[in-house]
Amino acid sequence: MKIYHLTSVSFVGYVEFIFTDDDLLHKMEIHAELSNQQQVYLLKHMPREILELDKLKSDTAQIVEVKQEVNFEMFWTRYDDKINSSKKKAERQWNKMSNADQYRAFRFIGKYFSNIPTGTRKKYATTYLSDELWNN
Repeated sequence: MKIYHLTSVSFVGYVEFIFTDDDLLHKMEIHAELSNQQQVYLLKHMPREILELDKLKSDTAQIVEVKQEVNFEMFWTRYDDKINSSKKKAERQWNKMSNADQYRAFRFIGKYFSNIPTGTRKKYATTYLSDELWNN
């Protein structure tokens, strides 16, 4: 998931856009006091994918990506291969990675799982990390 906040000098608070790993809009939450005119504008220009966020930017409005912290336990839970993979080995591999690669590896899990051919088993967690599959 990727999270973006829309802020503006013309309203108090922010509008949060949450996108899937495929960059499609998953959810929008309004944490702001918007006028009726601002609400109509937002609905007319609601981005369906990340690339469409630019149309909300203006001289008075900005879009900022909210960076999410990712730790090994989050990865281990999401990858969910506790029977076949070694947690210790996977954690050692995880700790060798940069924060950026950790974030990319975590975000790519869903896409990786959805592209595994039928009848093929997913790679061990350590192999997933060491082979940097998110860079393919």
